[in-house]
Amino acid sequence: MTGQMILGVLQQMLDVQKAAFQEIINVQREQLNHARALHAENLNRWRTVLARWAEHYPELPGSCKAIYPVMEKAYLSMLDNLSQEVVDQGKDAFESEFALQEFIDKNGQKIGQFGHLLSIIGPISEIGTQQQQQATEAKANAAKSNVDHRNEGA
Repeated sequence: MTGQMILGVLQQMLDVQKAAFQEIINVQREQLNHARALHAENLNRWRTVLARWAEHYPELPGSCKAIYPVMEKAYLSMLDNLSQEVVDQGKDAFESEFALQEFIDKNGQKIGQFGHLLSIIGPISEIGTQQQQQATEAKANAAKSNVDHRNEGA
């Protein structure tokens, strides 16, 4: 093989790799766009529910915004305790079927349900944050409008 042939083969390999990487990037971009669309759909679904019941539960988004960090911290604490328990037991923690089942029975439902609560409260909390930002912007715009009207009259 000549040097020119080796360079040609290497160039072909680079071209194939470049095309493969570009395809990976395109797929990841599609996945990201899909995840964003699902998130937006979920938020819109909650906005609809909250708008329907706004008269009965006007403080719910703000309350969820207030409690979310507390619940998040409690969830992480539960996960930390759980992981520390397994670390303390060592590599033999789940050696028997009984030990594994006992661990799942003790922790699985509690952690799963708490995680589910976070997945519900999180989007409502996000809506609360957005509502708060919109209210702040509306107040700022109203104040600016009042200043502009006063300046026009002067």
